[in-house]
Amino acid sequence: MIELITSPLCYVFVTLAIYFLFAFLQKKTKSPLFNPLLWSIVFVIGYILLMVFAVNGSISKEAISSQVAAYKAACNIFDIMLGPVTVSLALPLYLNRHVVKENWLAILVASLVGVVSSILTVWGLSALLGLEQDIMFSLFPRGVTTAIATEVANLLGASEYTSLTVTVVALTGVVGAVLGPLLIKLFGSKDDVIVGLSLGSASHAIGTSKAFDYSSKAGAIASISIITNGLVTVLLAIIVKLIVG
Repeated sequence: MIELITSPLCYVFVTLAIYFLFAFLQKKTKSPLFNPLLWSIVFVIGYILLMVFAVNGSISKEAISSQVAAYKAACNIFDIMLGPVTVSLALPLYLNRHVVKENWLAILVASLVGVVSSILTVWGLSALLGLEQDIMFSLFPRGVTTAIATEVANLLGASEYTSLTVTVVALTGVVGAVLGPLLIKLFGSKDDVIVGLSLGSASHAIGTSKAFDYSSKAGAIASISIITNGLVTVLLAIIVKLIVG
């Protein structure tokens, strides 16, 4: 029985089942609090801890690491699909290219402000908490999509902490996707450009998927924000790398 519920197929099924359940609840309730990615993370962590206890009778760091490695191997298909899914955002972007041409300055300014404020926040908090330089560098690209963030972390010499980079990127996206719609509603923002820039700049691909719930125009703006945020982040990473040597 234990072999069945810890098998690769079961891990994939559990992940998809949780995701689609909360996607259904979010669609029915229209509430960002039912964000499927957020609750998928929570319940998958709980499931893995439960499996560790079921297999070992206790919970230890080594046992958790082993089970997490098994889960990652089973769900590697999701990592493979990440690239094509991100590239597919080019279609709505192309269909709304006139919107991008009309708002290129707002997009550029939003990306610059978002990326610079993100990096300065990480820098300041790292200094305040006394974090190692490599850990700080691994947190720098938290505001861009995972594929770009990991490359930026490697560029800055923080490849040892790639898992931390991926985790922070995911948390940034989830928090932005959950709180973003609440803030948009609070401030009464209905303009598609504002919505797209807010969600795309603050929570990259996860926020972009939420932006499409508003309109294809908002989604297109959010899509281009991912690209511009990525470019600005890479350029700033190169500058930081040259400064620190």
